[in-house]
Amino acid sequence: MSLSQPSSLPLKTSVEPFAVAADAIRPGSPEGVLLALTLHMDNEWYSYSNVPGETGKPTSLAALTADGSPLEVFYPEGKKKPDSYDPTITVAAYLDGTKLFILVPDALTAPFPVSLSLDLLLCHPTKCVPARINLSFGEAEIGTNPLPPSDGQPWWNEFLHISGGRIQAQTPTAEENADAHIVDWRFTPAYFQPGLEVGGLLSAVLMGLLAGLILNVMPCVLPVVSLKLSSLLGAGAEEGADRIRAFREHNVFFVLGVISFFLFLAVVLGATGSAWGALFQNRWLVLGMAAIMGALSLSLFGLFHLPVIDLKFGVGNKDPRKQAFFTGMLTTLLATPCSGPFLGGVLGWALIQGPVVIATVFVSIGLGMSAPYILLILNPGLSRFLPKSGPWIEYVEKGIAFFLLGTAFYLVGIALGDASLRILAPLWVVLFGGWLWFRTKTAGQGIRLLLRTSIFVLLAATVYWTTPMQTEADPWEQFNPAVLNQDLGEERIFLEFTADWCPTCKALEATVMTRENVEDWKRRYNIRFIKVDMTERDPEAEALLAALGSRSLPTAAVFRKNDRQTPVVIRDLYTVNQLENLLKSL
Repeated sequence: MSLSQPSSLPLKTSVEPFAVAADAIRPGSPEGVLLALTLHMDNEWYSYSNVPGETGKPTSLAALTADGSPLEVFYPEGKKKPDSYDPTITVAAYLDGTKLFILVPDALTAPFPVSLSLDLLLCHPTKCVPARINLSFGEAEIGTNPLPPSDGQPWWNEFLHISGGRIQAQTPTAEENADAHIVDWRFTPAYFQPGLEVGGLLSAVLMGLLAGLILNVMPCVLPVVSLKLSSLLGAGAEEGADRIRAFREHNVFFVLGVISFFLFLAVVLGATGSAWGALFQNRWLVLGMAAIMGALSLSLFGLFHLPVIDLKFGVGNKDPRKQAFFTGMLTTLLATPCSGPFLGGVLGWALIQGPVVIATVFVSIGLGMSAPYILLILNPGLSRFLPKSGPWIEYVEKGIAFFLLGTAFYLVGIALGDASLRILAPLWVVLFGGWLWFRTKTAGQGIRLLLRTSIFVLLAATVYWTTPMQTEADPWEQFNPAVLNQDLGEERIFLEFTADWCPTCKALEATVMTRENVEDWKRRYNIRFIKVDMTERDPEAEALLAALGSRSLPTAAVFRKNDRQTPVVIRDLYTVNQLENLLKSL
C-alpha cells in the first residue's frame, strides 16, 4: 500500500479493508471488499462534506481499479456547524475521524491496487488550505487474504444508512438521524467523590439547597451580581416605611422570578433529557441573550428606557413587581451555564426521576440560590445597610453598564465564534477607555497619565490575547464516538466534557487542564486526553454524558486499561493535586 501525501498538510489519511458478505448490504448485493478511508485532521481543522450546504467546496474522492474502472464512493452526511467565515451559515463538515467508503465487488477482474484521488478544502477558524491527495491501496492478491468482517464494525449501520442498504429495525430513519447514536454507551461508573452523590429525595433537596447557594459565587454570577446590585439599590431608593415596603416587595418578586425559571428548567430538561446549561447550545438564544445584555447596558448609558427591566438608579418603573420578577428570571438564566460543588451529583440523580421529583429538586436549588434574598424578605431592616444615593452612584451605574456590555460581547463570541472577539474585545476596551478618558479630564496630571497609559496597555494586551498565534500541536484529541468505543479498555483514557458557554469549564482549563499539565500527564502516565465539546448539540456526546451518570458540565471521566465498564467520574470542580492523585492510582 502506498500513502503518498504532503507532510505539511494538517491532514493524514489511512485506509483499511473489510470483507463484505453477499446480501449484507441489501438482498442480492455481491460480496466484496469495503475500503474505509479515515480523515485524521489536526485540532480545529475540518473540510466541507460532499454536500456542504450553502457554501464551501465539496469533498470528493475518485476511486479507480487497476484496469481503470471507476468504483462507487459513499460519503457520510457530515456534522452541522457554523461556517468559520460566515457563522450565520450552517454547513455540513467532515471532522477528525470521518470515514469515506469505497466498495470493491469481487466480480471485478483486476480490482487491486485501487487508485484513490482525494480533493478537498481544509479549513481552520483562521484560514483554508486546498488539498489533493493521491493514494494507491492494495495488492493484486488482497481478495484472497482473510479480512475482518465489515458488518461487525461500529460504523456499519452508518454505512448502511448512507448507502441505502438494509438497516435493522432499530436503526433510525433519515428524519431521526440527528438523534441517532452510533454507540450504545453502557457503564457502571464509580465517582471520585462518592460522598457528594445523591441517594434519595431528602439528600437531593438538602444538597440542592446548598448547591443553589454556592451557585451565587460561581463564575457566571459576575453579570448576575451587576443585575442584583442594580436592582437592590433601586429598590432601596425610597425613604422610611416606603423604603422597607419597596425593598421587601422587590425581593419577593425577585425570588418568584428565580423559582419560576427553575420550574421552567425542570420541565424543559426533564422532558428533553438535555444537560444543565444546554439552552446555551442554541445559537439564537445566545444571540438573544447578548441583545438583552446590550440593551440593558445601553439603557444604563441613558440612550433609552426599557419597558420591563430598566436598571437605571433613581428612575421609577411603572411596574416594579414585574421588573423584579423578570430580573430574577434573567439572573437565573445567566447562572445556568455554571455548575459547582454538589450540583453535578444532584442533577445526575434528579434528571432520571419522575416529573414531581425533578420539580421538587429544582425548586430546592432555586430556594438555595434565593436564600440571601429570602433573608432580606424576613428581615427587611437589613436594607439600612444599603448606601444612599450620591454622586458616586453614577460610577457604579456606568461600571455595571460596561460589565453588561462585556457580557454581551462574550455571548456574541460564543454564538459566532472566537473570530468575532478579535473585534469586540478591543472595541470594548476602546469604549471603556474613551469614557474613562472623558471623565478624568479634570483630574490631576499624574492620575490622567496613569489611567491613559493603562488604557493603551490594556488595549495592546487585548489585541495580543485575541490574535491567533502559531502554537504547538494540541495535546487533546477530538471526540470520535466510534474510535473511542473501539479504544476503551485498550488504553488509559481521560475524557473532558466542556463547552464554550461553560465559564467553569474555561476556569478549569486555565488552572488545572493547562497545556503544560496535560502534556506532562500524557508523558508520565501514558494516558490519552480526549475533549468532548458540547458547545453545540451533539446527541452522541449527550448520550455518553448520560451513560456516565451526569447531566451537567464540567464533567470528566478516567478509563483504566482493561476496564471499560467502570470509569471514574469527576464532577464539577477539581484541583491539580486531586487529578494527579487519581492518575497515579491507575
